[in-house]
Amino acid sequence: MFLNIIKKLILKNKVSKLLPNLSVNQIDLIKSVGLIFDGNTTLDIETIIAELLKYGIQENQINVLIFKDMINKKENLKYDVFTYNDINWSGEITNLKAEFFLKINFDLIINYHDFEKIPLVYASYLSKANFKVGFASRDKLVNQFTINTSLNNYKLFIEELFRYLKILNKI
Repeated sequence: MFLNIIKKLILKNKVSKLLPNLSVNQIDLIKSVGLIFDGNTTLDIETIIAELLKYGIQENQINVLIFKDMINKKENLKYDVFTYNDINWSGEITNLKAEFFLKINFDLIINYHDFEKIPLVYASYLSKANFKVGFASRDKLVNQFTINTSLNNYKLFIEELFRYLKILNKI
């Protein structure tokens, strides 16, 4: 527990130095979607993916990276998960699946987390996405577009996201 607090401080310091250097990429049509998700919430990731499928995103074009404080050994993990144990003392993510996810050049990254969890913000910063979307309450420096809704109102979030993507001619 104490070690996780130190890792949080190291990551927070690293993120605060990196965020001013964030660049904005030109986006084309949205085809591939990465979803960075807080696994500590009570939300079901499958319901959010089902909403994305309703708007025409192909299931094989959706990749998910979940952050959890701790993983239960009996837990069956369908998606790639990383924890504080996967972050070394220099603030680098050492989980191979998370590293692979972060190297994929997504058209869109959805930062589906409301509370400021530094590992999630850091993962979003490291991702190679052309366009990053999240909640208005957090991560205004990481996301190019924010939606003002609550974390539990996933239908409204996805609806508003695709409404604005249509306006921007990205779908």
